[in-house]
Amino acid sequence: MLVSTIISSGMLKADMPNTAFYTAAEALSDVQAAWSDIYAILCQGDDDYFLTEVYVLSATFTTILNRNFMYSYALPADFYRLRMLQYKGSQNTFYPVEKMTTENFGNSQASPSYRMVGLNLQIYDPMAYPMYYVGYYPAPETLTGASDLTYPNNMIPEIMVYQIAAEIARKMKRPPEEYEKRRNELVESMRKQYSRDDFRAESIKNIFSTGNAPYV
Repeated sequence: MLVSTIISSGMLKADMPNTAFYTAAEALSDVQAAWSDIYAILCQGDDDYFLTEVYVLSATFTTILNRNFMYSYALPADFYRLRMLQYKGSQNTFYPVEKMTTENFGNSQASPSYRMVGLNLQIYDPMAYPMYYVGYYPAPETLTGASDLTYPNNMIPEIMVYQIAAEIARKMKRPPEEYEKRRNELVESMRKQYSRDDFRAESIKNIFSTGNAPYV
């Protein structure tokens, strides 16, 4: 659905008096906020709709001079959430990187390991593995009136319609609850159908695994 259609539909739902009352800039800001809400929900769906994959040579990392075997990797400019981090071992096989606790930061018994610090990943790697795989969700796109939100297919654009209607009602000093109630119903409906993988459930995380699950 076009963003311009979402906006016009929200305005119709709210019986908005005129376009001067609710400006185009306000409308675009509200639909951007609504899309960000939906995007965050879809990122929790465990089906990687928006995954971006990067293979990084460890030689490009910045050495942290005050700590042994510690390196810094600047997160991509469009970074939103880290989904996967793996290192390249032998025979082109990639293994998960453990996350350091604050207690073992920089002297972890798990090698390699990482922690997110500001705009960077800080990685402890005494073995100097040659390559890392970074899978992350980028920030939600910046919308325009011409943006066409057709993916994922189970995303419900009417959520944004009712959220815009609620914002208009709020600005008009009218109760927004009827619009918010319908929005919340649609969000719940989307949550029930946002999984696209009914083949096998993901197994429970094994915090004792050495990376060769399910064997060890």
